[in-house]
Amino acid sequence: MKQAGKVDHRTRVAAERRERMRARLAESALAVFAEKGVGASVIQDVIAAAGVSQGTFYNYFRTNDELLIAVAEELSNELINAIEQAVSAYEDPAVRIATGVRLYLYKARAFPLFARFIVRTGLHLASPNNLLYEYVPQHLEAGFASRRFHRVPIEVALDLIGGQALMAIARLEAGGTADDYPEYAVATLLSALGVPQKEAQRIAFAPLQPLTMSEDSLVTRATARMIAQKA
Repeated sequence: MKQAGKVDHRTRVAAERRERMRARLAESALAVFAEKGVGASVIQDVIAAAGVSQGTFYNYFRTNDELLIAVAEELSNELINAIEQAVSAYEDPAVRIATGVRLYLYKARAFPLFARFIVRTGLHLASPNNLLYEYVPQHLEAGFASRRFHRVPIEVALDLIGGQALMAIARLEAGGTADDYPEYAVATLLSALGVPQKEAQRIAFAPLQPLTMSEDSLVTRATARMIAQKA
């Protein structure tokens, strides 16, 4: 039994060490992708930023694309999970969509590193494993069923939301937008989905409870690492 306990402990410690190293590589990759985009290989830059050997890196990721997809999915999914918990309290699907998009845009404004990554990776976030495609369709279907939204193919509605969010983040990242830019963007989105204009404005400008990201979230860890490296 003692020997089995020692083996279990070693296995657990090794798994924790591996998870910490993977997290370190993801944090460094997020900052590198945000700076350099996806047009060229960033593996050597990530290795240098993380302070690891090439062999260590390839124990976790084999290609530039594999690294990008892993970081994009983790970054997007942890935020979408947090947003889904926040919007689930609302019965009105229009309010759920509006609140979710506003929270997403405000998080991009609060974390410039996140905004830069979104702008430079763009459609790479449209991964089949992105939780956007698990959560948002059910809110859209509820809106179609209740006639809050005009019925259109679900793919069209998803592209409308995702495309507008991407362009809105690009504007936020560039700077110079008004404080209430997210609200006007969301009001326009709701109108496009079929909500009457005055009601869309009311929903979009309703008080918003800020979304707090965990200190363990990728964007928080990566931002802290980037600040520490520049200090």
